Amino acid sequence: MRQLSEQELALIHARLKSLHIRYIEVYEEIFDHYCTTLENVPALESPTTIAKLNETFAWSVVKGMDKELEKSVSKQVGTAQLDFLNFWNHGLKGFFIGLVGLAALTIASFIIPASDLILVFLAINLCATAVVYYLKRDAFSFSFSHKSVSASSIAVIKRVGFLNTIMCWIWLMPSILTRGDIHSNKLFAIGLALATVVSIIYSISLIAVASRLSKSKLI
Repeated sequence: MRQLSEQELALIHARLKSLHIRYIEVYEEIFDHYCTTLENVPALESPTTIAKLNETFAWSVVKGMDKELEKSVSKQVGTAQLDFLNFWNHGLKGFFIGLVGLAALTIASFIIPASDLILVFLAINLCATAVVYYLKRDAFSFSFSHKSVSASSIAVIKRVGFLNTIMCWIWLMPSILTRGDIHSNKLFAIGLALATVVSIIYSISLIAVASRLSKSKLI
């Protein structure tokens, strides 16, 4: 086994960057495979070996790896959310915290006026979303050059985006159709409050997943 030269490492990185690999996990896995393979062949055979590896990890193969990882990570994130929401499995402390949280949300639904209840729950939901975005900010890139990101970050961000899209439709469509008159409707306020409570619980589970699951656990 030999140590790769700087030129060989640069060639590997240049090749992988040209493929625009979406997820850093896939990038690192392929990079490790290149290095392991080249370390076990003589330096004179390096160009031929790299060419064969380039054929093995063609663009279509890499995109397939991205998709497979995305499906796997999305499933694992969903499972982690369910595990977190089963608060009775977290011992007496977890059960107590979950029970108190649900009781607080229920009491708030009756104490806060219907007109204010909508805004309060929407504000809480937006705050939860902001926390998730902050925890998984590595998924955002403001550079024109391609950047590989963590699959777990993308999975969490997608779920938050889907959730907020649903909440926006629940809020906007009735408002548009009734020209805002429905906001004074008690049943609408309660219905939206219940939907937002579910949204908050879902967002909290995403926060827990975003803060606890590391990249290594999702490969």
